[in-house]
Amino acid sequence: SSAENPPRKQLDTHMLATLVFPAAYSPSPFASLAAARPRTAAAPAMSELSLAATVVRDVSALPTMYALMSLNEYMTHRYFQHLEFNRPESLPWVKSLVERVAGVPAAEQRVPGDGHVEHHAETYDDMSLKNDERWRANKASQSLDDDYYRGTAFHWSATIIMTVQMLPSVLPTYALMGWSLPDTFAILLPSMLLHAVVWNAIHPPMHGLPPVALTDGFGTGPGVAGGKAFSEWLIGTRYAHWIFENHMGHHVLGGQCNYNVCCPMTDHLLGSYVPTAEWQPKMRPLPANAQTRGPVVAPANVPQLPTREEYEATRLLQRQMRESAGGGGGTAPAAIANGGTIIADAYSE
Repeated sequence: SSAENPPRKQLDTHMLATLVFPAAYSPSPFASLAAARPRTAAAPAMSELSLAATVVRDVSALPTMYALMSLNEYMTHRYFQHLEFNRPESLPWVKSLVERVAGVPAAEQRVPGDGHVEHHAETYDDMSLKNDERWRANKASQSLDDDYYRGTAFHWSATIIMTVQMLPSVLPTYALMGWSLPDTFAILLPSMLLHAVVWNAIHPPMHGLPPVALTDGFGTGPGVAGGKAFSEWLIGTRYAHWIFENHMGHHVLGGQCNYNVCCPMTDHLLGSYVPTAEWQPKMRPLPANAQTRGPVVAPANVPQLPTREEYEATRLLQRQMRESAGGGGGTAPAAIANGGTIIADAYSE
């Protein structure tokens, strides 16, 4: 019968189990030798593995924080300060998640402006700020009047907001790396302050405004011991030179690219970085009789505005090239691949 003669496959399985399990639990000559050997022999290997893992974790702590800061800076600048989040086609997966969690329809999700778009509207290609009477009477200009730094500073409130925005990515990442919650904050908080002091030492002076005072943000302005010396040292570094040029390109191309300011990386990964050699030929001179708010504090050897003659010659050549390629003319920045929305600048009427 089938009960007396089980199928071959089942029999083989039973036989394999009969052979394996006793062998696994029965002593052998090798097992006897292993038992006689001191058990501490494996300890050095485990200790070395733990040490290597700890070294990797410790060495990667700051680069990981930098990468997360770069991503946060990019997303905040492009999608919230430039209001790209409000475009129907932007970040559909985020809007879908918000709709499921909060019940707000995707079509109704909008973020308010923080003055950044208006900051672009008064910035010339050399980073100076428009200050003529006609502009000062404009509502966009007047919306910035309550802020001494006209939207260029990283105020304490901005530092707090960015720190909170970092938590959803930092906390789980560092927990997986084996960092405790207090240790994670011991890395995060100084990083946020460093970001703020670098931004405030470079960005407002870049636009002809003073360094930020401690009453307004973590800066190097009046009353900060060593603040002036730090600012002067920082502006002379290759790092400051690079981020100054990178940010010039952001403005020259109408805010379409180079969204990272203090933490370059994400633009390079997402294809929205435009090097100086590509945007410098598109710089425009100041309009005739232009009035600006203050002298721009810039590192040495950054790109300079062309003369009107140079600009007209370049513009003519570019127009001819566009027409031969089937494009049109115009002085506004042209759309670039992987770029964001073009926003108004100080040359817009």
